[in-house]
Amino acid sequence: MSALAMSTRRWTAALLLALPLAGCSASDASPDSSPSTTASSSSQAPSSAPVTTSAPTPEEEAAEAATTAVNEMLRVTDAAKKVPGARDWEPEIRRSAGDPAALLAVTAVRDYATIGLRQEGDTTVDLQVTGVDLASPEGPTVKITGCYDSHSTRVVKVETGEVVPPGTPPRFVWDITVTRYVAEPGSPWLVNQLDPLTERPC
Repeated sequence: MSALAMSTRRWTAALLLALPLAGCSASDASPDSSPSTTASSSSQAPSSAPVTTSAPTPEEEAAEAATTAVNEMLRVTDAAKKVPGARDWEPEIRRSAGDPAALLAVTAVRDYATIGLRQEGDTTVDLQVTGVDLASPEGPTVKITGCYDSHSTRVVKVETGEVVPPGTPPRFVWDITVTRYVAEPGSPWLVNQLDPLTERPC
């Protein structure tokens, strides 16, 4: 196996753990966390019945915040992989990701720059919140399952423009964990686990 192939396998594994998943918004991926509105009306005249609004539950708010964090991490890592050598992307990545996911993402971007690769396109992943645990010992935690479309992006060699084969199925599952770091300023929600399950097509 050539040195490039070995390096490619290395950054592919790292990227799959912490990179590509943008393409759905928080409203697409989270449980229905928007306030619901109902109203009565009359065909004879405009209704004067009050509008009832139900506030989102803490679980719904957590699901929306966690999904937003995932999408933001993917937006930043997509931008970083398109121009990996442009600057140090670590501070921006760490605004939406914690370790080990942040470290893997930063390493992958740096590997792109070192090997001479760049990404074309934006990552697409369908997200679904599968669990919310506001009492987790590690901090409030949200579990998300993503279906990653490997055709949404491609990796090319900077010097030649040659496309690097992804070496993964067209679509497969990602297991994602997002945790609220309550001890940090602003108590941010950060993606700290992103595990690609290439053996599970979706």
